[in-house]
Formats: sequence, structure tokens, C-alpha cells
Amino acid sequence: MKLVVLGLSLGSSWGNGHATTFRALLAAYAARGHEVLFLEREVPWYSGAHRDLIDPHFCRLAYYQDLADLERWRGEIAQADAVIVGSYVPEGVAVARFAQDAARGVTAFYDIDTPVTLAKLARGDFEYLSPQVIPGFDLYLSFTGGPTLARIERDYGSPAARALHCSVDPQAYRPLDVPKRWDLTYLGTYSPDRQPTLERLLIEPARRRPDLRFAVAGPQYPADIDWPANVERIEHLPPAQHAEFYSASRMTLNVTRADMIAAGWSPSVRLFEAGACGTPILSDRWDGIDSLFAPDREIVLADTTEDAIAALSRPAEAIGTAARARVLAAHTAAHRAEELEAYLTKRTAQSAPHERIATMSPQNPPLTLVAGGAGFIGSHLCAELLARGEHIVCLDNLQTARPSNLRVLEAHPNFTFVEGDIVNPLPDAIVALTDRFTRIYNLACAASPPQYQADPEHTMLTCVTGTSHLLRLAESSGARFLLTSTSEVYGDPEVHPQREGYRGFVNCTGPRACYDEGKRAAEAMTFDFARMGRAAVRVARIFNTYGPHMHPDDGRVVSNLICQALSGRKVTIYGDGSQTRSFCYVSDMVEGLIRLMESDADGLEPTNLGNPEERTLTELLDEILAVTGGPVAIDYLPLPVDDPRRRRPDISRAQALLGWQPRVSLAEGLARTCAWFAEEIGSADVERKLTVAAE
Repeated sequence: MKLVVLGLSLGSSWGNGHATTFRALLAAYAARGHEVLFLEREVPWYSGAHRDLIDPHFCRLAYYQDLADLERWRGEIAQADAVIVGSYVPEGVAVARFAQDAARGVTAFYDIDTPVTLAKLARGDFEYLSPQVIPGFDLYLSFTGGPTLARIERDYGSPAARALHCSVDPQAYRPLDVPKRWDLTYLGTYSPDRQPTLERLLIEPARRRPDLRFAVAGPQYPADIDWPANVERIEHLPPAQHAEFYSASRMTLNVTRADMIAAGWSPSVRLFEAGACGTPILSDRWDGIDSLFAPDREIVLADTTEDAIAALSRPAEAIGTAARARVLAAHTAAHRAEELEAYLTKRTAQSAPHERIATMSPQNPPLTLVAGGAGFIGSHLCAELLARGEHIVCLDNLQTARPSNLRVLEAHPNFTFVEGDIVNPLPDAIVALTDRFTRIYNLACAASPPQYQADPEHTMLTCVTGTSHLLRLAESSGARFLLTSTSEVYGDPEVHPQREGYRGFVNCTGPRACYDEGKRAAEAMTFDFARMGRAAVRVARIFNTYGPHMHPDDGRVVSNLICQALSGRKVTIYGDGSQTRSFCYVSDMVEGLIRLMESDADGLEPTNLGNPEERTLTELLDEILAVTGGPVAIDYLPLPVDDPRRRRPDISRAQALLGWQPRVSLAEGLARTCAWFAEEIGSADVERKLTVAAE
């Protein structure tokens, strides 16, 4: 592949992080066998003594004087397989229009400053990007992941916004055997919105701890800053000296710009560079940072001066070692180059090659099919999709559905219900709509042990035959398909927490096998359809979910305990109460399912969706009683056959791929769920107990 990049700078790292980002990424990209041409605008501040890369070994580096001079590169751009325009390129809007006009291959905008970019667009500042040129790029590659990607697509019309975080070259950034010179350092160009955090987490700690040594490296700091005597200032630190700087630091500080904190999921390149050097990192806090580094194990988070001083007093070498391991496993330039190659190879990547881009009229809009849409999670999913403006067809046999769920949905003009069982051939009413389906969610299966064990043959057939019917519908319609699998595929796990790569410890002949093995078979069939190019698929492994619309007698632990506590009956605990589960509120689960369906997943790996906060059943009961009012009598019964002892998801993949993690706390979710059950049970005494507990 031939790639042309029009970026801010490759030749000079002075006062910007773009150069080091491009150097690491493009070197790794070229190492994969690709040809790269980097075009840089000639400007005074990145020339002369500030130019620290003259002849890169991994690409051609050429300079142009202005837009007129850029014309001489039109032929090269036209011949390229892909063209990338970077953020903060001088006259970037005009450069973008030129690239889109000249290019014949895929075009992409690479935003190394996404939150800053979006803030500028919101206030009408079109310094290097405008809303008019965004839809003209096939890809919007972003340093920021998470919900921001959906916003770029929704609000600015990008055909495909994808995360391409910064990365690090592990050869250039590695631990060096040098003496420790400083207790806490910071490397970064001055920025007014970062300065208050620098004051709080480094300068004030330096004032309070004159016995410690500090350093701040980077240009453009105002002369009137009152630096304590124990803070060493380094005006410019070239990339070749970064590894030595970090290695000489007992701990280093990461400070994030305000717009990036607001957006979340915006790691700076300094995070990965320091981590690769094995230097313990002290960082400010923002959404998504825990999807990159585990707090207190791979990074230390601080909000106050006191937090920073406390961090400087703790042993931190193990944190630096763990951070380096995480960076080398997921955040090197080689990882990013592989991601970039995949994005460009798939071009817009908005839909897989075998997906149909349907042409619909306002009279016949595209449809989303939700099999099992009248059930507990399914009804919430339908309601949320309707709220987002989608037209929903719900297919359900009403085996475990609550009639009230359906009544609420049927009041919506964009909702259609079709009664049917996916074990049987799909109803004619569904088949007739084949050409209009663009999304198919498969939630059709009883999910609680009493329900799925009541008719194990039907449970197995629902998982296997039913999934086959829906996959064939997806193949015929070109619709994207999502299977809701289950944490039960892990059985009674010997690995904790459970990652998607763990193959499970399932009793394939036990009483739960109809569900556990049925879902494993459904996954196998779904992935086979993807491998054969017959359907674009997603697979979610759902962990324990709770909330309104649960059936009071479905046998699940949350509904059991709530209903027993509300009614004043003896509460049943199976086992001794020490077994654990991780409980996810239903609105969080629905958000995860929708994000997974709309993600750029490759269809060949499942994704855990659940709450990683692990609770014993005894702790769960205590939380419920805190809402309903206790105490209650407890009846301990034998643990059911094959009931898992521990259950907790590792959601690293969901965090990285979807920018998703649960938001509703267990206390808040149980309060909502108890209130709903109280209304369902309709007892005045129950209402009184809830009111007293709330007070």
C-alpha cells in the first residue's frame, strides 16, 4: 500500500507531540511493507535548529511552501492507496479539500487533538477543520475513543469515526540504567488549561516537600511562574533524551488538557512513553483511563495535592513494571500500525463487504429485528432503540415475557410485534420484510435456570436451530447480526476474572448444559457464518443483569431476594452466601449491546458485557435490605448442581472497543428495581417499607 500523509510535522518535535506520534506510527507501518510519503508545510518554527529528523529511514519526507506549491504533489496523491490529513495542519481546511479532490484512494483525517478540535468546531473556529469537509473523509481517525466517536458520526456526518490512539516505539522508550535524579517530573509544553493541575500535583507538592527533587521539561512556560527552588526547569528535551529523563525519574506526572478530560478516553502519548520506560505514572483522573491502565496497579490517580504527596511516599516500582507490561501488550506503535492497516484496508469500514447498504424510502424505512424483544432485556432494548428513532420489529414466543412489557412497546407507532418461535421456520410476516432488515438482535432464549431447565430440549433448539434461522435471515437481508451469549459459557470458572479467551469449565452433561452448551454452540455457528463471509456478526457474553421488567418468579437471585424481602417472607440463600456474582443494571447492558452492534468489531471474537464489581450473595442481600428495610429471616439451602462459585467479567475489550463500562451503581440500580417490584406487588406495606428505608 502507498500512503501519503499531510501532517503538522515529522521533521521537528519542538513544541508538539505530533512528530513523535507520526515517527513511531509510520515507522511501524512501513515495517509492515508499505510505502509512505510525508508532506510537511515549511514554517519557521519547525525549521533550522528545531528540526531534529532530517532523513527518516522509514519514509520519504518532503516540504511544501504553500497551497500553490502543494499542487506539484497532486500526482503522487492521486496514485496513493490512502491519503491522511492530520490535525493542526496550516490552512488545514484548504488542504483537506485539496486532498479529497486529488485522491483516488481512501481518505482519512487523523485527529491527534480531537477534544480540542470539537471544542473549536462548536465555537465556529475552523482553524484546520470545518464541518463541511468532515463528511468528505472516508475515515475519521481519532486519538479519542469512547462516546466521542459516535458524536463525530452523528453530529458531523463522518461515515466512519474510529479510535487510533497514540502509541510508543519500545525501542526508543525503554528503561535505562541511570541514577535517579528526581522524585517527580513532568514533560510537556506549557498550556494554560494544564497549568492549574501542574500547580496542584507538582509545584505545590514541591513547596511542601523541599527535601524532594522535581523537574519540568518543555517550552513556552511564562517567565512569571514562581518555581520552587527544588524544581529544575528544562526548556527543551528532544525525543532522543526522553527515555533517559523518564528513567531518571522515580515517578512522572501526566497532565491532561481540559477538553480531553471532558471527552474522556483521550490518552496522551506521554502516558505510553513513560509507561514503556517502566516509570511509575501519577495522573489526573478522566473517564476511560482505567480501560488503559489499572488504577493502583499500573497507574496512580490523584485529585489533590495531598494525593500527590501521598503517592510520593509510597513504593511505586511495581506500578512502573506493570505499566510497562501493559504498554508492551497493547499500546506499541506496532499495535497501532496494525490497526491503521486494517482501517485503511477496509476503507470506510462502516459495513463489512457482505453487508447490504439498503436503499430505503421514507415509506419503507430500514428495520431492526429484536428476537426475544418482549423479554426482560429485550423490552428495554426495544424501548431504547425506539427512543433513538429506529423502527423495531419484535419477534417473541411470549414464553418468558411479561404482557405489560409488550403493552408499553405496542403503544409506539414505530413498533411491530410478531408472535413466533425461532425454533420453527420464521413467520411469513418476518420473511416478507427481509429486504428491509439492517440489524438483527438475537435475545430469544429463556435465561434463568428454572426457566431453561423446565424444557431443556426447547432451550437447546432455541440456541442452535433458532440461531441458525436468524443467521440465514441476516445472510439473505445483508443485516448485521448480534448474538446475546452468556457468561455461563465459562461454567464454574477456574480463571478469575473471566476474559474472552478463557475456554471455560462447563459440565456438558449436567442439568444446566442445555443452556451452557446451547449458547456455546450458538457462538460457534455465529462465528462460522462470519468466517465464511455469510454474515457480519457480533457476539456479546452477558453477565448477571437486573432491573425493572424482571419476572418475579424467574428464579434469579436478584428478583428472588427483592420479592422475598418486600413481601416479608423468609429469604432464601443457596449455599453459604459466599459465592460471588457481578450485577449489571439493565440500562448499562442495553447501552453496551447497542454500542457493540454499531462497533467496528471484526466479528471473530466475543465481547464480555457486565459489571466488573464483584459481590457475594450476602453482600447483595445487605444492599437489598438497605433499600427495603430489614432484618429478615434467612433460609440457607443446598447449592444447585454446577452453580458457579465465582463470576466476574474482565471488560477490557468492551472498554477499548466500545468505550463502554457500567455507570449505574448497585445501590442506585437496586433502589430503582425495588421500587418497580413494589409497584408490581402492589402492597401498601411494601410501599411504606420503601419510604421508611429511603428516609
